[in-house]
This record gives sequence, structure tokens and C-alpha cells, in this order.
Amino acid sequence: MKRCAPLLAVLLLGGSVPARAARAPLPQDAGDSLRVSLLTMGPGREIFERFGHNAIRVQNLRTGMDSSYNWGVFDFAQPHFLMKFLTGDTEYSMEGYPTTPMVTWYRKDHRAVWEQDLALSAAEKDSLWRFIQWNGREENKYYRYDYYLDNCSTRVRDVIDRAMGGRLQPAATNHGHGVSFRSETLRLAAAFPVLNLGMDFALGPRADSTLTAWQEMFIPMRMQDFLRGVRVPDADGRVGPLVTGERQLVVDSTYAERAQAPSLVWPALAAGIVLGLLILSIATMSTTLPAARWGFLVLGGGWQALAGLVGPFVLVLGLFTKHMYMSQNLNLLLATPVSLALAVIGPLALWRGARLPAARALAVFTVVLAVAALLLRLVPALSPDNGALLALALPVHTSIAIALWRWEPLDRGAATAAATAAAGTP
Repeated sequence: MKRCAPLLAVLLLGGSVPARAARAPLPQDAGDSLRVSLLTMGPGREIFERFGHNAIRVQNLRTGMDSSYNWGVFDFAQPHFLMKFLTGDTEYSMEGYPTTPMVTWYRKDHRAVWEQDLALSAAEKDSLWRFIQWNGREENKYYRYDYYLDNCSTRVRDVIDRAMGGRLQPAATNHGHGVSFRSETLRLAAAFPVLNLGMDFALGPRADSTLTAWQEMFIPMRMQDFLRGVRVPDADGRVGPLVTGERQLVVDSTYAERAQAPSLVWPALAAGIVLGLLILSIATMSTTLPAARWGFLVLGGGWQALAGLVGPFVLVLGLFTKHMYMSQNLNLLLATPVSLALAVIGPLALWRGARLPAARALAVFTVVLAVAALLLRLVPALSPDNGALLALALPVHTSIAIALWRWEPLDRGAATAAATAAAGTP
């Protein structure tokens, strides 16, 4: 079962439903006998289901054909899937499925489903149906998936716009909700705060531009909302609504979407302060307790190792792959190879101070980089939306630097004598 989805594991997963639809021959009077509607599937339980899905439903009132076509099908078993996934070259395709079992599956999965009847002319329905038939051929069905610019929802949008002769896009150029790719991602993935923070880190400044309504339709639910207000001329030239009827096929609010993106700044700041204080406390105890130094190594060293690995990984993805929304990422100042070097040198300074000056210098440098990231928020041309990441990283980097500057090599003989005396042994 595959579905429309969001960024790295989350950003690049897409979707569909089981059971292939039978291909129906194209009748001569296709436009007169066809009924076309948009199906919108709401969020689901998993992270990659939180972004919804949609499909174009086509019914032939004469033959009884009733199939729904979506552009979110992918296959984990395709050759070199992992490499394509990491480089942003994932291959998706379109497919049609019988509508009734598809809707039944979404009902069992507790996902709401809406249907909107589209007031397309006979010629427009004929054009749409012919394009779907052409697009469904094996040589035409595959495309490179881009979560923001070319996904299962934008493909549906483009098919409808094409059938309307390009009249949909101009109506969506100047309207929007003042949201960005980042805010939409964080809004819909709010139920997964750790993954949300990770996606927030991976996204660069390109994800912060305010979207038009046309761009917002990468989210199926935004497209559903927008189409309600679109007006088109009918066969007599009279202007009327594009959506002539709307109904909810599956009523279920189990996974209702949030209205706004959550603010992660205060939770991240609280987590950063707590972790920083814990690191300082353990470092203080380590002057007399050897075991405490292992605690410092696990927390401080683990933090620096994670930062030192994740930052360069995202940098490589942004520079050398098709993940364009990860490039020019100032969040990388919070997670550089300096942290990885510190994670390696730190253990050498753990017991007798070997490499301690180098470890101190590296720790201070990580703080300087974090402060630089903070100051860059004041530059209007840059102004990355990374408040939560700064709130988490700056206290932890600072605590590790303070701990290393207060660090004193452990005198094993003194520590052993102190422990013996405390135990009352002669």
C-alpha cells in the first residue's frame, strides 16, 4: 500500500491504493457520457500519510466504468531505488483503480474522503479523458517525483488545468494563505515532533518563500479548498462555479489536519536548556567520579557526533543531488564537521587531558558558528526560519564548551584514595 507523502523518507514517499483498474476503450462521444470529479483523501496515521492524497474520478455513464486515477505510485523494488531516493531522482507513475474498493480501503484506514463534481464542458472532459488514456501507457506513465513542485497533487492540478485550456493557473497566481513550503510541511507533520524538527533542519531558505495558491496545491487539501472558489463559463458563456457539487464519501476526523504549523521554539528551547544543564552537572561531578565522565562522553560526545554526521549529509544532498530545497542551508552552521572532530578528540581528553586544548578550541568554535547563525537571522536577505533549531542547539553547544573549559584531568590516585576513605577501608 503506497500513499502520497513528504522530505527524505518523509519528503519523497508517494502513494496509491491496491487493485488495478481495467482499461476502458475511448468512446466516440466520451465528453457527453463522462462525469469527472476530484477525490481528496485526508491525512492518515503514518507520517507519510499526513499530507493527504487525491485522484481524478472518471465515470462513463453509458458503460458503467468508474475508475480513479492518481499520480502517486512508486515501487520499493525498482532498480537502484535507494540511490534514486537519496539523490532526489525517485521514479513515480500514474495508475487507475476501481473507485468503490479504493474508497472502501480509505474508510478502513480511517481517512476522510471528499468528492467534488467539476463543471467541465463535453470538450474539456473529452480532452481530460484522452490525456489520461495517453498518460497511462507504459511509456508515458513515469515521472521524476519532486515533493513540492511535481508530486501526486500537482499532477492532478495540471491535468485539470490542461483540460481547461490553462484557465486554472491564472486564477491561482495571486491568491494564497501566506504559507510556505516549510510551514505547510511542519503543519501537517505536527504529530511527529522529532521528525518535524529533522525536516525543519533539512530545509533551506528556498522553502520559506510565500506561496501562491497555485503552489499551495502541492497539498491536496489546499487544492480542494481553492477549487471551491473558482468560477468558469458554461456552454452558454455564463460564468458559474467550477465545483457544482461536493459530498463527503467517508466521514472520519481521526486524523484531522491542523489549521496552523506549531511553534517548536519554546519546546526546543526547553529541551536545549535541560540537556545543557544535564551536561554541565555531569561534567561537574566528573572531577571526583570517573563514571560521570562516561556520562559526559555519552551525552556531549553523542550530541557532537550526531551534529557532525547529519550536517555534512544534508550539505551533500543540497549540493550534489536534486534536493534543491536543502541547498543554501544556514542551519548547517549548527552541525558542521567541527562537531565530528570534537566527538573524536573528546574521548582523548576524557581521562588525563590529552588533546584537551584542541577539544576546548573546537567546542568554542561550535559556539561561535551557532552565534553566527543567530546573527544571520537579522539579515533580511537571509533570515532563515530556524528559531527552533537555534533554541535547541545553542544551549547545548555552549554547555559543552563551558564543561570542557572547566575540565580538570582526573587524578586517578587521588580519586582512588578518596573512594577508599569514603568506604572506611584502612
